[in-house]
Amino acid sequence: MTLLRRVYSIYAVLIFVLTFLIVLPVYLFADWFDKPRLGLIVNHYWARVYFFLIGMPVEIEGEHNFDRSKNYILCANHFSFLDVAIMPFAPVPFKYVGKISISKIPFFGYMFKRFHITVDRDKVRSKYDTYKKSIDSLLNGFSLAIFPEGGIRSTDPPKMASFKEGPFRMAVETGVPLMPVSFADNWHIFPEDGKYFIHRRKCRIVFHAPIDPKNYSLDTLKDFRNDVFDVIQKGLDSKFDS
Repeated sequence: MTLLRRVYSIYAVLIFVLTFLIVLPVYLFADWFDKPRLGLIVNHYWARVYFFLIGMPVEIEGEHNFDRSKNYILCANHFSFLDVAIMPFAPVPFKYVGKISISKIPFFGYMFKRFHITVDRDKVRSKYDTYKKSIDSLLNGFSLAIFPEGGIRSTDPPKMASFKEGPFRMAVETGVPLMPVSFADNWHIFPEDGKYFIHRRKCRIVFHAPIDPKNYSLDTLKDFRNDVFDVIQKGLDSKFDS
């Protein structure tokens, strides 16, 4: 079984690299001619092709909750590096707000750095610049994807770590709806255990109903954060034994 998992993991990595090499010219075109939305749309289709090629079934719930004429702040639990690759199954193009270390991943890192928003959490200035870029992107009609735990911090999946307040403040300040997202299986598929084995199994994503930030204020950010936490956690708990 270990040998089969190792072979499958190597295959998945090779397909990851090959597919990115194939679409790299499109990313370059989008970068050189300042067409960021094109790059984000390509990322959406890349994810679907990639998971099909590695034989990973993806089950999506709640896709009907999207109004494709609107932009959203997508907030998901974060237990696995696979979360970054699977989020583009969302039916709207979006920019990630993620740590700068992701930009060091070969091929994927180029795309991430050029089309998304990076943050160095060790530098106060970087945090401020990231927040400003995020607000500007939302006001310009882009959706954002943020992991509110601030990284892979949970030590007991599927129980999440506490949330940062950034995405909730962004939602209140811009009026952009916040959509909770539950990744039910990624921590089983690609666990954070240092072995780097990819386990083939169904990957379930739940896009919950968007939450209107007009129901909150800067004084009630804690309530907003707790309400979103509860929605995502209930989504995880409901899938845990199924």
